[in-house]
Amino acid sequence: MPDYAILDQEQRPIGVGLPALQPGDCSLVSSTIDTAPPDLVAKWRVFGNSSLSPMHNADWLKGYFDGQTRNLRVYSLLEAGALRGFAPFLVRDWPLKWYLGELCVGSFPLRRMRLLGGSLAFPENEAFCDLLLSRILSDGGFDALLFEEIPVDSFFWKYLNTSSLIRNSFLPYQPEAASRHPILHINGTFAEYMGKFSSKHRNTLQRKVRKLRDFSGGDMRLGRYESPADVAAFFDVAVEISRKTYQWKLHQRGLSEIDMLRERLRFASDKGWMRCYLLFCGERAVAFILGYQYEGTFFLDEIGHDPEFANYSAGTVLQLLCVEDLFNYNRARIFDLQDFSRYKDELSNDSYVQGRVLLFRPGAYARFLRTGHSLCSAVTLAASASLDRLGLKSRVKKLIRRVGGAQ
Repeated sequence: MPDYAILDQEQRPIGVGLPALQPGDCSLVSSTIDTAPPDLVAKWRVFGNSSLSPMHNADWLKGYFDGQTRNLRVYSLLEAGALRGFAPFLVRDWPLKWYLGELCVGSFPLRRMRLLGGSLAFPENEAFCDLLLSRILSDGGFDALLFEEIPVDSFFWKYLNTSSLIRNSFLPYQPEAASRHPILHINGTFAEYMGKFSSKHRNTLQRKVRKLRDFSGGDMRLGRYESPADVAAFFDVAVEISRKTYQWKLHQRGLSEIDMLRERLRFASDKGWMRCYLLFCGERAVAFILGYQYEGTFFLDEIGHDPEFANYSAGTVLQLLCVEDLFNYNRARIFDLQDFSRYKDELSNDSYVQGRVLLFRPGAYARFLRTGHSLCSAVTLAASASLDRLGLKSRVKKLIRRVGGAQ
């Protein structure tokens, strides 16, 4: 799932508006979720209550990363016993893969330390960021730091791109260009939401719904799943859909980590945070959304549809019906649509630009990984542009997915 919090106009990023601090006023404590003393965990819980990100909630971290908590490293910024900053990281072996288009041509071991929760929940001061990164360097135990889903207009993004400590101590790499992140602010009624689109766009969406409904003989319905008793009914069906997708077959993504995801849904349903959907045509489930609703934000974690229904816009129809449900039931304030794609952008009414940075520990291996990944990306972009000019891009993509999925 996404690790950040989406902000509406009445909310502010963590760290903004805090009284000015000096590094000498504070101490930085490093601990794991499992080894932190009770008084510090209590401070985390209070801190998490003021955050929109589930990744700043200690209970969420323990449940969502059950079985991995020994690898959850938390840096706490303390001033006179009060918690002023919270930086959770997950340390895990996560290979760096080189892709030519959708074909993986190399996979290389890499121990990453990934910041959870998006932009850093520290006071906006370069000295505090330096304090954190210096301590992380001292603690060691990683090959690269990963910062992703960072708004490019944020203080922390500027720090990542201008810090002299980073230039002198790391090998920075931005693996892809910054991209738009679509979101939906849920205001007013669903009819008012639809009314904000052009008549052409509304007609396009409505035509997609009619086309799928007609194909299903008029029997199309949305199923919502939230309670502990719903977990098996949703998940077993969703996994069968996911198995058919190219994401599962070609990239081992989707719902392929079955046991881990099932346990996460059990945990989230116990806490009242699970919100998942199935789209049925007749008695057959053809698309799913696995999501969570936390503090008024609905986070779309995974989405998939049966490839047999690809020409009937099953994914778009499911999302539109999901949006209608978010307006009408247990109303969310924000629908986080995750990474940009055309069909998600169709439903959004706002967006921001996000970026991703890897900070390698310097060395020959890091330079090899960065150079190879960069070259593969450049070749992919050039080939994509050439195929697009020849009108072959879509055909080649479908062929790769079909051949890769058949293996």
